[in-house]
Amino acid sequence: MKKSVTNKSNIKEREPLENNIKHPVFCFRYLHKNYHIDNCDDKEKLRLIEKIVKLCGITWHEIEYTGRHALGSEKIDLNAIKLDLPKDIAADVKFFLALRFDGKKAFVGYRNRFIFHVVYIDRDFTLYKH
Repeated sequence: MKKSVTNKSNIKEREPLENNIKHPVFCFRYLHKNYHIDNCDDKEKLRLIEKIVKLCGITWHEIEYTGRHALGSEKIDLNAIKLDLPKDIAADVKFFLALRFDGKKAFVGYRNRFIFHVVYIDRDFTLYKH
């Protein structure tokens, strides 16, 4: 049975509720060249991997209701991004989510069902106004 979902994700309005009880899967296919993992130092890469491993151990529901600077997420308006958006971004994406690693550094992307597409790794706080 499909239920309406009204939460911080980009889940379509009639997305099955069971997607919120699944753990996140991360995709790096759409990483922006100026906010790429190649720009991170070894410590930042390690912290990013550690954060992803922790996030894979919990559900999307838990991510939504955890503090934004802990294991949670923060909703970022598309207009807040200081760059042109990549053309590969689906037209139905209305906002991005920021997830934190290595202190308050963020990796930013969008959620499609239980998959999180990482688009930017904002290691120097220049992608949007923090």
